Amino acid sequence: MKTDSSAYSLTEHEWPALAAHTINLADAHARHSLSSDSVRCISEVTHDLLTNARPDYFEAETWFRDALTRHTGQHYPVHSSYLTYSASIALDVIAKYLRSLKGPVGMITPTFDSVPALFARSGLDLLPIPEARILPDCDTDFLNSLGLGALVVVAPNNPTGAILTPAQALALLEWAARHDTLLVLDLSFRIFDPGLKLDLVDMANDIGADVTTVDDTGKTIPLHDTKVGVLTATRALARDLGSISTDVLLNVSELNIRMLAALLEDEGPQGEAARARAVAAHNQRHLEQRFGLTPDLPDVHAFQRSVAWLPLGRHRDAVLDACQARSVKVLPGDRFYWERDRGDTGNPGSQWIRVPLLRNEDLFRLGVDVLDSARRSAEAPRETT
Repeated sequence: MKTDSSAYSLTEHEWPALAAHTINLADAHARHSLSSDSVRCISEVTHDLLTNARPDYFEAETWFRDALTRHTGQHYPVHSSYLTYSASIALDVIAKYLRSLKGPVGMITPTFDSVPALFARSGLDLLPIPEARILPDCDTDFLNSLGLGALVVVAPNNPTGAILTPAQALALLEWAARHDTLLVLDLSFRIFDPGLKLDLVDMANDIGADVTTVDDTGKTIPLHDTKVGVLTATRALARDLGSISTDVLLNVSELNIRMLAALLEDEGPQGEAARARAVAAHNQRHLEQRFGLTPDLPDVHAFQRSVAWLPLGRHRDAVLDACQARSVKVLPGDRFYWERDRGDTGNPGSQWIRVPLLRNEDLFRLGVDVLDSARRSAEAPRETT
């Protein structure tokens, strides 16, 4: 039976992949193994916290903020940055704030469909902005014509991997300042992009732009969905966004932030951020070789994708069905183009899937074996009688 891949949100596609008997090549969270040193480290952190009669939450939060800065280049002052349990919560806080602004909200497409869904559910008027209008070069004339109240950009983008260079980031900030448009930057994957190791909020404050950024540890640190999303805002926005944030939650678990701070503290080649880049690079090479893709040039200082955007052609749905029958779950590309009608046969994602790269090597190879076998079977000519 042919799967109607456009009938479900991407999160609904991801959920069944969490079953024990399934090879999860669906969600983009880091699901490879921690190093043995990291396991010992968080065991010590957990023991120390649980046996401490008077823990210091604010010391733990400062530790986490400083550790994250080492990887992103951005500072997270207490008065203008807010810790949440995920990037989704941070984006939902921003969406609630945007209800007070005039003008439509421009939203990049393609991107993971839960991002626009959070803004749409807040009653905001969304305008799809094709990725090519923003990345790799910002078409400011096009953006000027839209009369936007806010613009949401995901960079590096999910699933395509399009990046925001420092020059592009500066151009977007200057455009936002000139046109009094609030710029929302979802930077959940930026630890994989050394070029975005920038304090974008500080830059925006200097320029006079209204900007919010969202960071997320779950795309890098494999801690079984224990993650922290950080919402940071420029000066003019900080108080109002902080008020909404405190309506949502009091604080993030001290255990969570201590474990994550410990794992982010090491920014060297043995640290978990560097290990995540290495795991993703290894699995990317394997996927490229298996599917005959043009390899990215190896450069330790360049952006490292942590998801692959894989073309399967007109046999895509047959491949999806064959994978599902063998308990391998991957994501169809349709709903990344969130603005397309579900019945639109011209959806650009209809022949694509997204494959996460942050998996243990043996599990990833098993999943790719099934995916490749399904592809070859679907493409093989059928005998006629």
